[in-house]
Amino acid sequence: MKTRDVRDGTRIFLLSLGCAKNQVDSELLAGRLEAAGMELVSAPEEADVALINSCGFIQPAVEESLAAYFDLEELKMQGKLRQIGLLGCLYNRYGEELRRELPEVDIWARSEEWESVLAALGVVAGGNRSLLPGFSPWSRYLKIAEGCDNRCSYCMIPSIRGPFRSRSRDAIVNEARWLVDNGARELCLIAQDPTAWGRDLGGQRLDDLLDALEGELPADIWLRLQYLHPHGVSESLLERMVSGRQLLPYLDMPLQHADDGILASMNRNVTAERAGELLSYARALDQDFALRTTFITGFPGEGRRAFDRLLDFVGRYELDRVGAFTFWPEEGTVAAVLPKRPSRPVAQGRLDRLMARQLEVSRRRQRRFVGRTLQVLVERVDEEAGLAWGRSFRDAPEVDGEVEIPSQGIEIGTFVSVTVTEALDHDLIGEVDVHHA
Repeated sequence: MKTRDVRDGTRIFLLSLGCAKNQVDSELLAGRLEAAGMELVSAPEEADVALINSCGFIQPAVEESLAAYFDLEELKMQGKLRQIGLLGCLYNRYGEELRRELPEVDIWARSEEWESVLAALGVVAGGNRSLLPGFSPWSRYLKIAEGCDNRCSYCMIPSIRGPFRSRSRDAIVNEARWLVDNGARELCLIAQDPTAWGRDLGGQRLDDLLDALEGELPADIWLRLQYLHPHGVSESLLERMVSGRQLLPYLDMPLQHADDGILASMNRNVTAERAGELLSYARALDQDFALRTTFITGFPGEGRRAFDRLLDFVGRYELDRVGAFTFWPEEGTVAAVLPKRPSRPVAQGRLDRLMARQLEVSRRRQRRFVGRTLQVLVERVDEEAGLAWGRSFRDAPEVDGEVEIPSQGIEIGTFVSVTVTEALDHDLIGEVDVHHA
């Protein structure tokens, strides 16, 4: 983000860590800071105040947040920063214990308690969202709910972010309009449990929200649903994804495993058979339906047979995209004290085997699109290299692949028709179809 002259503005460096939901929170805070006359800068060395919107979901995220803090603490000790703020999930999780351990922090705030941040800086302001440095203005996240009522045995989210609560339909639609008016061509609808939207609003359903968004937004805006808990996915929702112009045929449904014993121990409220039925139904509707999931290896009780079922599942259902990680025994969760946990080397070895199997599947799925034409949202252009990159309906921001095309005549932030000429492991290469551009 370019700096700008603000007559009496404090310079703020805002680092957003963790998930897309945190990114939305950071953008909301950034908008209020700018509305208060403060200047957002892109490096801590340029700032008077540095703020970290932290993540505390699993131990690696905790370590990343603390490492970022210690880097800032060193700058403060050198007199290069006036104040440090530690905000968000890490403070939600550890609270007063964290305050005792990190005395150099000047500003503390839990997630969404941005009035506390503004008050500590001596200002009061409203304001809309402000884009963070390095992120695309063409694809924006739209948070439709906060918190979670699921009790997955490995997860800290309910204790960190609180119970599930939907945002109002009007608030979501108004924000969606504002994002589109400010350049967004794709809106990714996110929450800890998006399919639960509306159940705390007098019986409204996700379908009602989708109706409202599709009725209010231009027909060429992409709507992408992400992080769908499998218990809330239905055949009718899959049908809607296939039939609509705006809602993309892209199913991001974290399963976490494919062995019924492990799924029960995880308290996922789904069976492998039901998950397979949904995936099969999606592909029966459209063989190109993009399927994405995440898995955990090394969960307590995962023996060789359970892992073999997971490998078989990946091969059988031809998933386009898979993210995976090894189990982390998070303090305070039920799963942290479950017996028969595979060793970390075993869990890592299984992760490597899983991703090797998925790479074979990914290559097959990628090759399906060679010679075919896809609509691509162009997000980056490098004129010097003569290349541009964008994403198709198969590619969610940040986590999936890209489509590479020649940059000649390409305008960033537009949709172009691309004929695929080559398939890589995760990305595609193509040429702009001049007849359909």
